[in-house]
Amino acid sequence: MKRLLHRVSTRPGCVGMLCAVALCILGTPGCGDKKTPVEATGALQDAFQSAEPQTRQTIETVNQHLRAGDYTAAARHLVPVVMQRPLTAPEREAVAQALEQINRGVAANPVQDTKEMYELRAKLFQAIHRGGPRF
Repeated sequence: MKRLLHRVSTRPGCVGMLCAVALCILGTPGCGDKKTPVEATGALQDAFQSAEPQTRQTIETVNQHLRAGDYTAAARHLVPVVMQRPLTAPEREAVAQALEQINRGVAANPVQDTKEMYELRAKLFQAIHRGGPRF
């Protein structure tokens, strides 16, 4: 053991490498508090409650697809709603939560990660960040 430590300590690159490995091992998240996934259906319902009846119906359809795990259909229905008019801050936050849920669903089921889904998610992202404050 002493011989190994002496060999490592006399080589300048080895000490840095050992420190890097130790930091990687210690820095990896373990069994700590994990962020609970957000369920976007309630937020969407609340945010769009004062919208036009047709929009509220579309949001209900989006929520049904989100609950069923059909993220492509949910995104297909949500994109026209968010592209037709500027979003309020609560609507933007709710759509961001829906996009997060869609992204988690696609990551869990890569079969849904199609070109169409990529384009739909890009449009949702643009709608969330459109008209917001610029830094």
